[in-house]
Amino acid sequence: MLAIAQSGHTYHYLHWIPSERGPLVTDYGSLEKEAEDQDHLDNYYREVLEELFSKVKNGEPICTFSIDRENVLISSCFAEEMNSTLIDWHMNQTRDEHLFEKMDYYHFPFSASTGNVLNMGIPKILRQSFQFSMRLLKSRMNGIGVGIFSAEEGARQWFHADSLQRYMIWKVGKKKMDEILLVENNELTVYCSFHRVGKKWKLNWNYGDPSETESILSELENKLGGDHSEFSIADTVFLYTSEGNMNEVKQIHSYGIGNVQLLNPLLVLENTKEEKINEFATLPLAETGNAFGGVDV
Repeated sequence: MLAIAQSGHTYHYLHWIPSERGPLVTDYGSLEKEAEDQDHLDNYYREVLEELFSKVKNGEPICTFSIDRENVLISSCFAEEMNSTLIDWHMNQTRDEHLFEKMDYYHFPFSASTGNVLNMGIPKILRQSFQFSMRLLKSRMNGIGVGIFSAEEGARQWFHADSLQRYMIWKVGKKKMDEILLVENNELTVYCSFHRVGKKWKLNWNYGDPSETESILSELENKLGGDHSEFSIADTVFLYTSEGNMNEVKQIHSYGIGNVQLLNPLLVLENTKEEKINEFATLPLAETGNAFGGVDV
């Protein structure tokens, strides 16, 4: 399995094979490639896949792909119990027909107490490009994920987060623009983004339970302000970055907060490389988590 995670123009990859002791990592790394012609993104993604396949050299690989959050449209609406009629009404009110021609929409429930649904729009050109590329490369695309949501699946598969009552994914982003997912009883409760300004916070956007978001930001502010006791908002906080902010992650990790865990698959999975693992430099592999759904780790 070749797992690919996009972050801007960087493509992080992790290749693994099944073994008697679980997934065995045979290769990992990254590829830098900018799109020269925005009008021909189908060719661009095919070239990305071809270069990654040539690096791994595994015959006819099966792939998963995690898309950069910047390529996705996200909104939320009230639709208790995933009521499809309410979702369709909301989408028709807020999206025009031209947008529907360009985007595929998927819907995911928040915790039942909120009655809200997260709507995620993924460009059709990505799916079409992958389908075309897979035929040319005689391979198969097993699934497409998105940024922090792929990392959340990794937390469940690698660290068995689904056995916890509450856990949080904290993605340290560029220019101190971070993202948070909070999951309670295996239900999504909060998805938010905020800007760290010194030891204070400015909320960029929030989906889910606003009172929970307020509690999260209040506790994060306390931690950066010098309170390095364990988080109370979650049993475990999984910390990572995919955007090169290693020094910031190192600083947060150095606080020694007892229930903060680096979200890095190489800390769990066996691998065939002899080189010493840099647990911070390889954190972007967190977003390859969608390649491990249903896998016994």
